[in-house]
Amino acid sequence: MATPPQSPARTTRPHPVWSALVGLTTLGVLLQGLWAGLFLNGGRSWVEVHEHAGEATVALAVLAAIAAVVWLRHRRDLLGGTVLLLVLLVVEYFLGRAGGSSVVLHVPLALLIMGLAVWLPVAARRG
Repeated sequence: MATPPQSPARTTRPHPVWSALVGLTTLGVLLQGLWAGLFLNGGRSWVEVHEHAGEATVALAVLAAIAAVVWLRHRRDLLGGTVLLLVLLVVEYFLGRAGGSSVVLHVPLALLIMGLAVWLPVAARRG
């Protein structure tokens, strides 16, 4: 039985630097949830880890957005998603710094950010 002809593979794979930066940003987002859980469970020493890791995650997102602008202008989905990830992480960072009742927005926004951070590499592989 003959197999149907396959459509030619699109050569729109993302640049490896962008992939690495988005992967590290996603890892930062994941670890933020872990560290938040540790300090919300009474481990006050994890507050600084959570804070500084948030700064590092935002810095990685800035670099990923720059990489997307440089190498992924033809992939509007990835460019837009990367810039949106950066914007949401900046908003999340300032909500975290505000403290108090901002946690009501901080935690749900973190879940949205996690979803976006997981979607980006999946969308990149789909081409």
